Amino acid sequence: MPKYMINGTGFVDENLKTNSVLKEDVVLLLIKKATEFQGTQTAGILGKKALQKSLYFFNLKHGIFNFRWGDYGPISGEIQQIAKDLISSGNVTVTDIDTMKQGAVIQNMKFSEKDNKDFLETEFPLNVDQDLDKIIHFIAGRTPRDLELLASVHFWAQRQYSMFEEYTTEYVLEKLTELKPDAGFTRSDVENAMDTLKSHGYLIAN
Repeated sequence: MPKYMINGTGFVDENLKTNSVLKEDVVLLLIKKATEFQGTQTAGILGKKALQKSLYFFNLKHGIFNFRWGDYGPISGEIQQIAKDLISSGNVTVTDIDTMKQGAVIQNMKFSEKDNKDFLETEFPLNVDQDLDKIIHFIAGRTPRDLELLASVHFWAQRQYSMFEEYTTEYVLEKLTELKPDAGFTRSDVENAMDTLKSHGYLIAN
């Protein structure tokens, strides 16, 4: 497992900073990979929340986006604007998918090949391409809420670790209960999320 430093955005491998790649290209490549991935029932990225959380985990190594805490966990204003621009320009298409919540839809995002001919010729650094592949496999089969939980648990676990060199279920649950009372995340949810994060190398063991 690579050694990670802890800073304001997460566990960052300083040797893998992605300085030579445009941020919008990273976002578009993730959506392209999700669109082409065969391991899920619905191709593409299931909404802006899933996009944000997917890139949050990518960012832990590459540190190219700025994340802050938002209503639905860690969020990047840059990614929000990039997604909006990609949709308005036709590079990404959006399809509404009904949810179990009445009147609520998820805007599923897919890569548009006909409007991305120049992008298809773009060559990416191998580490960027491989790390986005890892993210695609990590998010496969997970709902936007699952990803919100995982990213939120990671965000507060790493914040606690940066102050005390440890993280606890109690601290993370307290923060989520305080900041996201309507989400209904339980102790079991937090513990399972920590186990998942550790098994994928996103959290170090205490």
